[in-house]
Amino acid sequence: MAIDAVIGAQWGDEGKGKIVDLLSESMDYVARYQGGANAGHTVYYNDKKLVLHQIPAGILRKKCICILGKGMVIDPVGINEEINLLIENNIDFNDRILIDYYAHVVTPLHKIIDKNNELKTKNFIGTTCKGIGPTYADKYNRIGIRIIDLLDLSNLKNKINNRLQLGLDKQEIYLDDKEEIDIELEKFYQSCELIKPFILDTHPIIHNNINNSIPMLIEGAQGTLLDIDHGTFPFVTSSNCSSAGISTGLGIPSYHLSKIIGIFKAYVTRVGGGPFPTELFDNDGMQLQKIGKEVGATTGRARRCGWFDLVAAKYSAEVNGLTHIALTKLDILDNFDNIKVCTHYEYKNKKITNFSNVINDLENVKPIYKEFSGWSEPTCNVTTFDDFPLKVKEYVSFISDSLNVPISIISLGPKRNQIINIET
Repeated sequence: MAIDAVIGAQWGDEGKGKIVDLLSESMDYVARYQGGANAGHTVYYNDKKLVLHQIPAGILRKKCICILGKGMVIDPVGINEEINLLIENNIDFNDRILIDYYAHVVTPLHKIIDKNNELKTKNFIGTTCKGIGPTYADKYNRIGIRIIDLLDLSNLKNKINNRLQLGLDKQEIYLDDKEEIDIELEKFYQSCELIKPFILDTHPIIHNNINNSIPMLIEGAQGTLLDIDHGTFPFVTSSNCSSAGISTGLGIPSYHLSKIIGIFKAYVTRVGGGPFPTELFDNDGMQLQKIGKEVGATTGRARRCGWFDLVAAKYSAEVNGLTHIALTKLDILDNFDNIKVCTHYEYKNKKITNFSNVINDLENVKPIYKEFSGWSEPTCNVTTFDDFPLKVKEYVSFISDSLNVPISIISLGPKRNQIINIET
């Protein structure tokens, strides 16, 4: 098999961008299968911080061709902003960006609807307001606009006008929004023209890769606990960001996958609303946020922080069928005298080890912790697992043994060289 997948295993923001960047060095293709500009994959390139929202992080590797699959929702304006970022950093992208015919398109109308929905709702979800949810809703209502529609500008404008009228009729869009929409539509149509050279049918390419064992990496966005079916509904994203989404979003049957690598932070973060059993409201939480620089790459919002949650992690490993783990931001824990891991919950005086049992009532569970002594020495320059302090090894091994999944990668900082590959 020549296909590996990188999956966010918590509530997103696990550090997928860096891991994809690392693994794509040996890949010919990197493919996204779901989500859109609500992703924020951060990579350091030539010591400069770059944030990619739609184009896979593999674009930073010269030989990688990047596929934006049909399960994605594509914002043409955002794509062009990312292309300009590549140009500014002298990154060659010619013939290396492929956008599938049948991916759905995020229009300015969807962004307005997203914003209006968030203002109206009484149950604050914490959407990025990037138009993701409304675009997926249109897809499943079978009124969506697809990338292939961009090839006929006249037809595209007719579909946009029809969707605008429907939005006004349904009071998803208001007359007060019209001026903003007109401005944004002008930019949108310009961007649609600019991305036309990237549009094609990716299915034959993907299956040619499979049939000829051409190395391909699958890049997930968001995290498993935000999955529309398996996450903490309704505080979730609008797509299947677990490994199951690969089959629908790229047309790749699961048996073709060689490795499914789950990305976990050495602690846990979450952006926006929703339950978070191990969330910290004390000095430890503040320190994790400060030292870890926990600010959303897409939203700019401060991330909520908490200790590692084995109950949620076990669930994620099961849902995704994880074969390996990449543990990121372990170095952030260098600064703590005591470190905790949630081993189980207490709920209505019962011990709970199965996340799915309480996923609908996580606000009322009590996390029960195992404590570890901190190692109180820097790990950012460690280059092999054997060189870690004993207390680091104990912490890492406990997580791996508890999940029965090997940890094959450990990240110790934002730079490309701050990483340990462990042979498994």
